[in-house]
Amino acid sequence: MRRGRPQPHPSSRPPAPAGGADLHVHTTHSDGVCSPCEVVIAAAGVGLSAVAITDHDTVSAAAVARPEAARLGVELVAGVEWTAELDGREVHILGHFIRDDDPALAAVSARLRAARSDRLAGMAENLERLGLWVDLEALRRAFPRATLGRRHLADWLARTGQVSGVRDAFAKYLGDHGPAHVPKPRLDWSEAIALTAAAGGVAALAHPPFNLREATLKALADGGLTAVEVAGPGINPRLGRRWRDWAAALGLVPIAGSDFHAPGAGRWVGATTTPAADFERLRARCPVSMPAV
Repeated sequence: MRRGRPQPHPSSRPPAPAGGADLHVHTTHSDGVCSPCEVVIAAAGVGLSAVAITDHDTVSAAAVARPEAARLGVELVAGVEWTAELDGREVHILGHFIRDDDPALAAVSARLRAARSDRLAGMAENLERLGLWVDLEALRRAFPRATLGRRHLADWLARTGQVSGVRDAFAKYLGDHGPAHVPKPRLDWSEAIALTAAAGGVAALAHPPFNLREATLKALADGGLTAVEVAGPGINPRLGRRWRDWAAALGLVPIAGSDFHAPGAGRWVGATTTPAADFERLRARCPVSMPAV
């Protein structure tokens, strides 16, 4: 296992549109490979006016990134990506402009992160019952900056020669229906939206499923959803146009973001951005007006 590996820079230098905002970025506080300060530096480097850190089920990166954002003149939007459930199906709800010190939000975040830790231990136990070997302490030393999850277990199995590669680990053991899989902890979608609003923020549907129905989006909008992601990696442009039309009909704000986790082909901070006009529309929909950072 490699230790202390230098992390790649989260920007590959293409310029972002003037005034653009990347509203979907991950850091080492969830499953990203770059630190909060590194992604803020990258945002400044490509000319973004704003960047939202939306780690999974946690807002802890905002406090770390805020001084660097102030130094570089980039607006930092405190955000989160909730792992939620709708009609028995996993969906992801983005929260933007939240108060990252909100006590209720912090309590739910702590509960979900504890459940994620239990999930990791449960998957490791399942793998060992299947005759494989997992050393969680060694795994933590190998990924000292990461919040460990299923992919790290797959990487461990591949690096220790117990499977042929990460895909093989998922196919045989860790996929959603695999024998070692443990389901993610989820919030009900309505709780995710309510928590976001109570913390002063607005909620958006992240990377909608390809078979999203307009009636489902309307139900979410009626339940307090403010925005929907219409562009980003993996979002088909034709579907994105359809969702933009639905957003207009339902009074939702269309947003976009890179969903940055790690540098790669077409993946960098600022690769996909929300235009300034839509960004300001999103800000204006906050239950409590939030000043720029």
